[in-house]
Amino acid sequence: MPILLQPVYKEYIWGGKRLITEFHRRLNPGTYAEAWEIADHPDGQTRIINGPDAGSTLSDAIARHGPDFLGKNRADTQFPLLVKIIDARETLSVQVHPDDDAAARYGGEAKSEMWVILDATPDAHIYSGFKPGVTRDDFLRARADGTIPALLQRFPARPGMVFHTPGGRVHAIGAGCLLLEVQQDANTTYRLYDWDRLDKTGAPRPLHIEQALQVINWELTDSPIAPDHPALPQPGGHAIRHLLATPHFHAEEWTVADKCQITHDATSFLILFPINGNLRIKTPNQPAMILQRGTTCLLPACLDNFTLQPDDTPAPVRLLVTKQP
Repeated sequence: MPILLQPVYKEYIWGGKRLITEFHRRLNPGTYAEAWEIADHPDGQTRIINGPDAGSTLSDAIARHGPDFLGKNRADTQFPLLVKIIDARETLSVQVHPDDDAAARYGGEAKSEMWVILDATPDAHIYSGFKPGVTRDDFLRARADGTIPALLQRFPARPGMVFHTPGGRVHAIGAGCLLLEVQQDANTTYRLYDWDRLDKTGAPRPLHIEQALQVINWELTDSPIAPDHPALPQPGGHAIRHLLATPHFHAEEWTVADKCQITHDATSFLILFPINGNLRIKTPNQPAMILQRGTTCLLPACLDNFTLQPDDTPAPVRLLVTKQP
């Protein structure tokens, strides 16, 4: 059956309240920066809340079901991806994560990620990559005189845009962005600059300059914006728009205008996230489930046949679908 999980919520000083106001999450008053929707990491583990595996972590379910859960010929013991909703009331720190090679060489966890902009204020931006030609020495001089932001490329953030941030690329999510993040299962972040911000104790947050300089890829200066591909009609009755393919995850946007029949090859789980409306999902021998807008659902790989249908939604439902390659 489709799996729902209890998110893990993170309160950081740059977060806001849109997880409550936009997605109607029942939370105590606070500043919620991230909802870890699907996570199998020591810093946050989501637990299954429905079906026979209720109460289990994803690692528990993988140990119990193996390839039926993750996909044919997959031997992972831990869920390989982490999915978040991020509410940036303020701009995040300028930061970088190791890529696979840097993590193997210097330690830490490799993290490449993708962002789908769900909503954004008119002046919202994404900082991604140094400007072409910026060097380590340029960075050190800018750090000394407080001009690091001038070295960064800045891109407008608009709903529907998709950004790719591989490990090694310096970046910062700008104020006013509400986005869905898909990433490797990792939580290693090296801060280079934090906008002279103070934490709730009145102290600056730690920076990690030495570690960051080890893992920055100075050549990653191309556009981070994924190309806008057309949606292609499918035999099942839906349409698929390719968003991004990386060695770690593939992402698509499905448009579901009416009842449609979905089949796939069971080589990977599917992660579903309805962007703009509610969706009815029906799997064999199970009652239909209503997947609310802004709710993340995990389909084990063995569920290779199911139907989707908009539920009480006049417009076609746009559905973000993520899987392993």
